[in-house]
Amino acid sequence: MNRFWQRYIRPIFETVQPRQIMEIGAEYGWNTRQILAFCRDNGAHADIIDPAPLPSLREELARFGPAEYRFLALKSLAAIPQLEAPDIALVDGDHNWATVFSELNLLQARAEQCGKLPPIVLCHDAAWPYARRDMYYSPDDLDGWQRHPYSYKGMLPDQSELTEQGVNGWLANATHEGGPRNGVLTAIEDFIASSSTEWSLRKLPFFNGLAIVVPAPRMTPALQSLIDGFFGGDAMLEASKALESDCIQLRAMLCRAEACLTRRTEALERARALIDAQQQRIAQLENRAVAGID
Repeated sequence: MNRFWQRYIRPIFETVQPRQIMEIGAEYGWNTRQILAFCRDNGAHADIIDPAPLPSLREELARFGPAEYRFLALKSLAAIPQLEAPDIALVDGDHNWATVFSELNLLQARAEQCGKLPPIVLCHDAAWPYARRDMYYSPDDLDGWQRHPYSYKGMLPDQSELTEQGVNGWLANATHEGGPRNGVLTAIEDFIASSSTEWSLRKLPFFNGLAIVVPAPRMTPALQSLIDGFFGGDAMLEASKALESDCIQLRAMLCRAEACLTRRTEALERARALIDAQQQRIAQLENRAVAGID
């Protein structure tokens, strides 16, 4: 989600001026750093939720103090009912229908309990590969009806079945794409359809997707204008430049990896040739010894 901060998330923050923020899923803390800097500069407060904080996240949190944040090392469904209802929630936790659908319902219910409007929700992974396919960090934590059959295999675009050659093969991915109760975007759409509140949904389709979900009572002309501008020609041109830069960096990484693999392959071939030559020399010496030749 950090890649959306500069052009999309920060402008939303600056327009809305939230007093209470919630981040679900902080991972390395890259986006957390931006959120807490905003809190420090604007007198806001953030609740950061991550059940398995990485060392880099703890390093980022150490740069700030209790005036800016509260951290809970809990799963989101346990943490949300304990916290103040946010004005903006950033959802980037477990990328499956059951979790996201429950998170959205809990956020709305918590707002009602606190006498506040439902929050604006910025939800990552609303495009491929997890828009229409579940992923489970902890499959055993979900009841059987809450998860699809899954496998630790990767994914390719426009291919429902999993493959050994696809992306994210180390994660528990649903074995099929699409259908009911499958994927992050499906969860958002199902929540909106079942909610008593009117919501707007706009989706940025790159960098794995960012869903911008705004309840009607929080939509202002300034916010509407800002979001509409994200999809204008100039904004899309800037997004294209960012995507091209990302692709160039990935191609450069691939070239470095290929060059490293080539060097190691050549070194291995030289080592094997040397071993073969030594083995042949040893065999010759052994044969001479057996024949009694000095």
